[in-house]
Amino acid sequence: MQADKIIEKELLNILPKNRRTDPTGKRLAELLTRIAQKKVPVNSFLRIWTLGSLQAKVTAGYFAYWLRSRFSDAGEKQRLKSEAHLAAALKMFGTMGYLRGAIMKLGQLLANLPEVVPEEFADVLAALHFEAPPMHYALVREVFLDEFGREPEELFASFDCQAFAAASLGQVHRARLHSGEEVAVKIQYPGIARTIKADLRNLRLLLQPLCLTRDWQNTLDNLADLEQMLLMETDYEQEARFGKEARSIFKAGDRVVVPLVYEKYSTKRVLTTEYLQGCHLNEFLARNPSQAQRDHFTHLLTVATFRVFYRLRWLPADPHPGNFIFMDDGSLGMIDFGCTRVLNDEDWLLSWESIEAGLDRDQPRMNRAIAKTCLFDDPREMSAHHLKTIREGFEWFMEPWLQEGIFDFGDRDFFRRGVDNFAEGVRKKYTRCVAMSLWSNRFTFGGRAFCYRLKGRCEFRKIFLQEYAWRKAGDM
Repeated sequence: MQADKIIEKELLNILPKNRRTDPTGKRLAELLTRIAQKKVPVNSFLRIWTLGSLQAKVTAGYFAYWLRSRFSDAGEKQRLKSEAHLAAALKMFGTMGYLRGAIMKLGQLLANLPEVVPEEFADVLAALHFEAPPMHYALVREVFLDEFGREPEELFASFDCQAFAAASLGQVHRARLHSGEEVAVKIQYPGIARTIKADLRNLRLLLQPLCLTRDWQNTLDNLADLEQMLLMETDYEQEARFGKEARSIFKAGDRVVVPLVYEKYSTKRVLTTEYLQGCHLNEFLARNPSQAQRDHFTHLLTVATFRVFYRLRWLPADPHPGNFIFMDDGSLGMIDFGCTRVLNDEDWLLSWESIEAGLDRDQPRMNRAIAKTCLFDDPREMSAHHLKTIREGFEWFMEPWLQEGIFDFGDRDFFRRGVDNFAEGVRKKYTRCVAMSLWSNRFTFGGRAFCYRLKGRCEFRKIFLQEYAWRKAGDM
């Protein structure tokens, strides 16, 4: 269909080409066409075999670079390294675009870590946020017939066959209701819930050698929590409920917009909402915005996340660039609540015990909260290095909360310190933790990576105190 060719062409223009092996982008175009026409594979063996093949191809590519670079000068080595990174990134993009689901979410996570992965990886994998290869329109029709018993053209006054955004679990099309409203229609890829179960089953098998360690049960518990949260993202009826609740806590003056949900046109696998006019982060940055504009949206993002945390006890645990719209009128659109963790009373109290200890700079109390988070009864049960590493990470987390005036999230040193601390914890296998920590880490690093790319600043502590005052008033 012509619409599918249009979006493939747009994606082809976005992605960099391998200057040596595919300078015209012909092979990349063929890859995008193949991905669009294939159903998402749901078989566990096929998915892990595909990942294994990817690993072999990437390894072979870097080995070839090593051989060629041995006889090259410094300038040529750098060029060859960039080519190797780009070739590896495009292979990863193709495989993740084909597998989708949890595998593509991993690609999104890598793309959202500037300064950590090579620039070529970040540039290519960033397309997985909302510019992934869309599924063929025939598969879209199949979903509509299953969910509504009608085709899209019958249900809507008009329906754009060309998806304008595609990501890990579904893609989005523009449409118009018979009553005249413009809407965004998110359609889930067929079989995506089965792919998540298959990927987590494969991950458990890969981690089986750890079964004799003392943290194995905690690992299994956290994987079960991860699987539950990812499967929640496939329930568009629940996402619709979250969206309606989030919309109710923002007023027009807040300049944070959550789109209206149209329940008549929504099901478990199709979600229809108000269409928000604007752009995503990459396009916004391409316009070379002023520092004032960058700071404005950083302020709105901070208000939005604090508001849902304090008033709803939510962690919006997927704050990647595809989930926010820089609207034409200067408002910030929040468009995805699929990956939202609702904190229970135990999580909420532990979270606040930690935050208040950090605010008071009370190290003994902070150590006790850290021990509890790491599933120890007492901080003395932790090694000195373990406790120090986790505490330094928490102190990094608290820095914006403690600084009066403007906090600069574009500060490279600040961002790198947080990433380096996290990497040290993983290297030392300091991964034992309550399930909530997985989501708070994802929320923190995702949000700060977003603001780092934005090079934004805001009065973080002032915003916190305003929202905190609302919480305190509610507790009285």
